[in-house]
Amino acid sequence: MSAADAAGVVVVGNGMAGARFVDELRSRDAATPVTVFGAEAQRPYNRILLSNVLAGKTRADHISLVDAAWYASHGVDARLGVQVTRIDRAARAVHASDGTVTPYGTLVLATGSTAFVPPMPGLEDGLPDGAEVFRTLEDCGRISALADSARRAVVVGGGLLGIEAARGLMGRGLEVTVLHLAGHLMERQLDPAAGKVLARTLAALGIGTRLQAAVTGLRTAGGAVTGVELALPGGGPRSSAPTWSSCPAGSGRRWASPGTRAWPSAGP
Repeated sequence: MSAADAAGVVVVGNGMAGARFVDELRSRDAATPVTVFGAEAQRPYNRILLSNVLAGKTRADHISLVDAAWYASHGVDARLGVQVTRIDRAARAVHASDGTVTPYGTLVLATGSTAFVPPMPGLEDGLPDGAEVFRTLEDCGRISALADSARRAVVVGGGLLGIEAARGLMGRGLEVTVLHLAGHLMERQLDPAAGKVLARTLAALGIGTRLQAAVTGLRTAGGAVTGVELALPGGGPRSSAPTWSSCPAGSGRRWASPGTRAWPSAGP
């Protein structure tokens, strides 16, 4: 056995891609040591179904990709809720947030993406109360809790995740408006004609859309979001899309990808 084989495989990231890689690796090789780090404390889950969880149609434990006993039964050292903070390429080892140092023969980076919140007025001290990103199961739980006392929601971004967030919030009975910077929805996946079909489909479900809507800031009061400031098409004056005590916002735009910001509203 070579030194690399003895050190084994370290996988950084335990999302859908990382979990599938570990599963496939184990199906081909039952002997090589495998360690997987996941920043989230939950077992890997199907992110595509997060909107169903948000809508209350699916329980969170029903979207898990592996059961609790899988790692032990397959000889995988799963470090759930532990982030890799540094990679020492010279020593061929990773340093983790729990203080451990783990050597590797082969290092696989499957970290996926993070929710990026663009700098704008109203966010100097982080997200105000009532504003959330939408990417993880924990995000979903926080948005669901806000939605329980909300009537309306604004979703910033009409990309794939934004549409999924809007659908999930609509499923909870909220009045939802999607604000999107581009000229049609899901412009990375759809042409303008298909984007118009999607907008009509959403409208039939009761989800409103505003296109070419550039969000320039959030209005807050008492640490909570109260409005979304928009620059009108053509460089006109700002308008304010009112939000309420809480409002989710989702984004598929590059400046916000892949996170979704949602603000559910409890106001009138």
